[in-house]
Parts: sequence; C-alpha cells; structure tokens
Amino acid sequence: MSKEKQLVINTIASLIVFGINLVISFFVTPYITESIGAEAYGFVSLANSFVNYATIITIALNSVGGRFISIEYHKGNKEQASKYLSSVFFSNVFMSVLVIIASAAIIFNLEDILNISPHLVIDVKLLFIFIFLNFVVSILSTVFSVATFITNKLYMSNIANVLGVVVRIVLLFALFARFSPIIYFVGLTSVIGTIVVAACNIFYTKILTPELKVKKKYFSVKLTKELFSAGIWSSITKFGQVLSDGLDLLISNIFINSFVMGQLSIAKTVGNIMSILLSTVSSLFAPNLTMYYAKGEIKKLVSGLKMRMKFTGFFANIPFCVFIVWGYEFFNLWVPSQDISLIYALAVLTIQAILISGVSTPLINVFLITNKLKVNSLFWLAISVFDIIIVILLLNLTDIGIFAIAGVSTLVGFICNLTFVPIYTSVCLGVKKTEFYPIICRYIATTIVILAVLFLGKSFVTFKITWMMLIVYCGISTIIALAINTGLFLNKHERKKLLEKLMIKK
Repeated sequence: MSKEKQLVINTIASLIVFGINLVISFFVTPYITESIGAEAYGFVSLANSFVNYATIITIALNSVGGRFISIEYHKGNKEQASKYLSSVFFSNVFMSVLVIIASAAIIFNLEDILNISPHLVIDVKLLFIFIFLNFVVSILSTVFSVATFITNKLYMSNIANVLGVVVRIVLLFALFARFSPIIYFVGLTSVIGTIVVAACNIFYTKILTPELKVKKKYFSVKLTKELFSAGIWSSITKFGQVLSDGLDLLISNIFINSFVMGQLSIAKTVGNIMSILLSTVSSLFAPNLTMYYAKGEIKKLVSGLKMRMKFTGFFANIPFCVFIVWGYEFFNLWVPSQDISLIYALAVLTIQAILISGVSTPLINVFLITNKLKVNSLFWLAISVFDIIIVILLLNLTDIGIFAIAGVSTLVGFICNLTFVPIYTSVCLGVKKTEFYPIICRYIATTIVILAVLFLGKSFVTFKITWMMLIVYCGISTIIALAINTGLFLNKHERKKLLEKLMIKK
C-alpha cells in the first residue's frame, strides 16, 4: 500500500473515531448531567484529572518507548526492539503496583481532600476506584499499540478504539436504564471498554509484528535506565502540564465549590474535544516523521512538518471559529438547565490556546523524534509554576474567581505556542528560527478573516435558534470557513498537492 493511500485510510479512520466520540459526548454529557447533576458529573472529569497526575510517573517510559522500539525495528534490529518492548512492559507492571498503592491511600481519605456532598461520598469513591483501575489496564497495554505505529496502520488502532467506545456506551446506557443512574457506572464501563481495546492491540502486535516478543529474559535494567533517562523530560513536561491546566478542576473544588467545578467541567468539554481532534490528526504523521529522522532525511522532515502544519490548521481553525460564533446557542440547546452565560464564557477562555496550537501541534513531535526534550520540559515546567502563582494571586486579590482558573493557563499557552515552540523546533532541526513563522502568520490572518465573515453573517440571523437551524447555520459556516481556508491559507501549489493527497490511487 502506498504512503498516500495509507495516509488517507488512517485519516478517514481517525476522523470516524473522532466523530463517534463527538456524537457520544454530545448525547452522553447532557444525559448524565440531567440524570446525576452537574456537580456529580464534575467529579468524572476530576477523577480523570487525578489519573493525569498519576501519568507523571508512567509517561517517562511510555512516551519514548514507541520511539526506541520503532527505530530499532526499522533498522532491522528486531531482537533489540523486543528488548525495549519487554523492558517497557515489565516496568509498567511495577509502576502499576505503585499506582494502586497510592490511589488506595487517596481514595480512602478522599472526603478529607475534596469538597464532596455527603450523599455523593460513596459513589465518588467507587468512581475513583474504577477510573484508577482503568488507568492501570491502560498503562499495562499501551506498549502494544506500537505495532500499528511501526507498520503505519493506525486505522487498525482506531477500529479497536471504536469497538471499545461502543462497548462502553452500550453498557453505560444499559446500566442507566436498568438501575438508578449512578456516577460510578461511568468508571465501570470505561474499564470494560479499555480491556476491549487492550485485547485488540495485543492481537495486532501478534499479527503485524510477530517478531516482537515480550519475554522476561529480554527485560534489561540497562535499557530501562536508558528509556527513563530519555523519558524523564516527558515526565517533567507532563508535570508542567498538570500544574498549568490539569489542576483547574481541583483548584475550583477547593477554592470555590463543587458546583462551579461542574460548570467548568462542562465548559471544558469543547476544548477537550478540539484537543483530541488535533492530537488525532497530528499523530497520523508521526510514523513517517520518525522514519525520516531515523534515515537522516532532515529536509524531508522539515518539508513534511510544514505540510502537517497546514493539514492540522485545517482541522483546527474551522471548528474553533464556528464554536466562537455559535457556541452560546449550542450550550443553550445542549444543557439548558445550566448557567449558559457562565459556561460559554469559560469555554471561550479554555479554547483560546487552540488558535495557535492548531498549527503548532505537529512541531511538538520534533522534540520526541530528535530526543531533545530537556529544554522543552524545563521551559514548560517554569511556565506552569508561573501559571499557578498568577492564578493563586488572582484568586486571593481579585473577585474574578473561576475566570482566572480558566483563562490564565490558556492565555500563557497561546503566547508560548506562538514563540517558544516554533523557535526551539527550528533549533532542534538546525534550520533558521523563522522557518515556520510564515505558515503561522498566514494561519492567524486566515482565522481572523473567517471569524469576521462568520460574525458578519450571524448579524443577519433573526430567527429563533433550534437544533435544526443551528445545524444548518454551523454547516453553512463550515463551508464558508473551508472556502476561506482553501483560498487564503493554502497557496496554489499546496492546493494542488492537497488534492493529490486526497486521491486514493491503486
């Protein structure tokens, strides 16, 4: 299968998975909030935030494991690749034990750590148990997803993800229909869905890369240290991310109250979906970029990055602009029982960083591909500490409260993605520091034009907004944004090349 055909198939499969998750989130979120309340729903997101804290100790190996395994595999060193695979797996087993011990201590004292309404204490504790169990299953199986990465058959991983999501949602609705809606059902069904995905990835490893084996004799303390040494900077980066925007729900719970935390949790749904879209689209190109670097083809790597920036930009500024214009109407129809003005304002604040990360996300892959994570990690850690200090000061010295929590980290992230990311990427690749700025500037200018045109068009809308009308307006807005993107964001050569990429040839 040609690279072009693989790219198209992987893209379509990834977008299908994203679409399914989007539809499910669209129906499940209001259903849960209406069934168990916004406060209880907020604890689902908070529990996942705690899992992100636990990720700090596991990401050191898992973030770089795929890189080392892939490079050795592409070089033909299959046994060495198996040694890396085995070292990552058995290290994850050890770390899983640590996570279980730590999570047990947290969950036992959870009501002393968080503000939880008395009637929700037991349900929230059970929710946390299942969410952490889901995390353990995930880290034990994550290394097996490397098979589809190595062979650039990411669509197979997406098939597994679809199956896992379908199983989870069917079970969730079945439990909600059979019993009274209980918050920990969300965690229970997540565990079952993750087990399904894990089984699929293990199967893929056996059929796609049968040369890769997990064996005790292949476990190497030396290789584990090598992986940890390279990946420790990923842990530091993750720690920085947690400080920057991963503590917002926890801070909201402690400094304000659990109700406001629930409102912020709903508002963050849109930003989370956009981030997943960016990560999904960006990950499609990681296998080829890694291969270019492994072969020393830096010019192809730089050229590929620029095309990827254009590609992810297309999948970022369109939903960003459409949401900014029609977001209030969307929330008013989606969760009408909530404080719509507050949720919309918080949502706008939480997605502002998407404007730049939409085009800069592919550049972040370079730090891992080139194994130059140190400076990037220390930078984001420093920025994150700065974020926390500013938020705490604003909470204590002003009355803006939740808006400080929602807006500071994303504003700082906007600035950093505009300055540090493209410049340091250029340094890592040994190209001029302004190499990627023409694309970024063109992207920003195009986005501003799209927003202006869509707001102008909205000013002529005088009818009452219903779901059907909102879908029509968003569809028209998307077409307009797509046309502007094609005309302004891409040049003539890129438009022709994009058309060629989208054509599947035998």
